[in-house]
Amino acid sequence: MAIYHSHHTAVPPPQAHAFRQGIHDQLLGVVMFAASAALWIFPMATHDGAKDAQVNEAMIGTLLMVVVGLRLYRGSSWRSDAIVGLAGLWMIASPFVLGLQNAAVDNGSRILDIAVGAVLTTAALISLLILRADRRAEGSEAARRP
Repeated sequence: MAIYHSHHTAVPPPQAHAFRQGIHDQLLGVVMFAASAALWIFPMATHDGAKDAQVNEAMIGTLLMVVVGLRLYRGSSWRSDAIVGLAGLWMIASPFVLGLQNAAVDNGSRILDIAVGAVLTTAALISLLILRADRRAEGSEAARRP
């Protein structure tokens, strides 16, 4: 039978914290920024879709670029993850709420909205899980210290 050895104990706690913060703030932040930039730039560049959808995408894309830009610049907390997650959920729901599914020319816009919304929501959930793991690790380290 194989024995599983955890490699988590081999990494010193300060380095593990820095690694988790790097993934949380930088790696996921770049993914979020790219998704929000695609949401903001693609519909304007192609002029595809309904004007309501373009305005919605531009507004949400601008909001997200500001929030995620600050995240990349200063670091982040659960608040930025919540904003990104809620915006992602809105982008998944917006084609249906705005009634875009009735027009054939809006398929590209609907697919973009749902895909970007799924990426944003998934990245926000992963980011929140990383924050939770980091806080748990800090709590266990504080309990171990005399």
